[in-house]
Amino acid sequence: MMAGTAAKADNIERDLDAIVQSYGKVGIFAGTVLVARDGKTVYEAAVGLANRETNVPNRTNTRFNIGSIGKTFTAVSILQLAEAGKLKLSDPISRFLPDIPYAEKDTITIAHLLNHSAGTGNYMAHKDFAANRGKLRTIDAFLPLIYDQPPSFAAGSRFQYSNSGMVLLGAVVEKASGQSYRDYLRDHIFNPAGMTESSLTLEDEPLPNRSIGYTRNGDGSISSNVDSVPPPSSDGGMRTTTRDMLRYDQALKRMALLSEASMATMLTPVGPDKEYAFGWQRKSAFGDIVTGHNGGAPGINAVFSRYQGSGYTVIVLSNAGMGAIDVAEKIEARLYGKPVQLAVQADSDMMLALDLVMRGDLRGAAKLYDRNTGHAPSVYQAARTRIDGGFETTEAIALLDRYLRFDAAVQLPPPAAAWWRKGMAYEQLGDKAKARASYVQSLALDPSFDKAKQSLAKLDTPKT
Repeated sequence: MMAGTAAKADNIERDLDAIVQSYGKVGIFAGTVLVARDGKTVYEAAVGLANRETNVPNRTNTRFNIGSIGKTFTAVSILQLAEAGKLKLSDPISRFLPDIPYAEKDTITIAHLLNHSAGTGNYMAHKDFAANRGKLRTIDAFLPLIYDQPPSFAAGSRFQYSNSGMVLLGAVVEKASGQSYRDYLRDHIFNPAGMTESSLTLEDEPLPNRSIGYTRNGDGSISSNVDSVPPPSSDGGMRTTTRDMLRYDQALKRMALLSEASMATMLTPVGPDKEYAFGWQRKSAFGDIVTGHNGGAPGINAVFSRYQGSGYTVIVLSNAGMGAIDVAEKIEARLYGKPVQLAVQADSDMMLALDLVMRGDLRGAAKLYDRNTGHAPSVYQAARTRIDGGFETTEAIALLDRYLRFDAAVQLPPPAAAWWRKGMAYEQLGDKAKARASYVQSLALDPSFDKAKQSLAKLDTPKT
């Protein structure tokens, strides 16, 4: 256990390194980490192997697949083109994609695609995706799969995270700019920001300092993601380094890529989900506003977080499963003076369980979480997995009650999240009174917790 202390310069580097190395020691993190404040690096590290076959270590210049963090680059591109007068966020997609076979093409706008309220789906779920993976080398190559999946609801009516929608935005970038998406990023974001180690590179193209992603199998063995990682496009998959991501962050802060007005537009949620703006995630943490994005795919995980009040930037890039999220959460807690528990073997079981969740085996994941009844995060995830899967809901409530009895120092996420999950569980059981009471308790603990606000508002909205 690391005691909660103010983020002082004389011990912050030591404490952050203890966090990162603990995750490396139990085998659930390999990658690079960079923490900066007001653009100045306060901690940097590289852990584990970039390539297990050749025994090449990760270094600070190792280039990682950052997954869906790439969506922020697509959003910046769209806002740049809006500033240049080449498009409007209110434009229907039919203006740039007149051949799209959606009956709704004149009502789906660029803004809807940016905040995932267009009703578009996920091309990776298409029955022909796996067979065509190797052919998806340009944005145009993705379009037949996307065009074959019509929207599932009226644009603007609700949130549905959509990789397909972001690929459509890449097509809009190409039509509006006259450049390929790859060239547009190079000329209008990478070069102006000084990002010399970033590119949208296909997996079979040569690239120096490339990391290989690795996944852990159910039996504990490790496999590379070479044959399973999605191809890069405007929905994610670009390659970069932690230092280049800091250059991106600083270019945005000094308005080198977008005006102040466009930045405000991009980072302000206006759609159905109040924690998702235009291509950027937005949340509150310890009284601060955090903007950025996470990225994940088989064998890779990445976190890019920008803290508006404190000036911190946290970048965690991993090529060993989903460990980056946990590392980033522990770093965040330490920066804000909260107690932090270093990684233990139970955390390794959690990462394996999370891999099972990503593969759709929620019951198998719940069994793994159940191994560690004395480990608070495992207890929380055991409950969450049951609620998300809609099974053993009563047991999930009991698990959340157990979680709430743990010492506050080891509760991550905080109690407000547990009460919100209890509310969801009670809704599944049809007990609206207890659901409402749980949401109210969540907001009593954290009045800024948007998920509880939204759930309570939805519960109290009469059905028509």
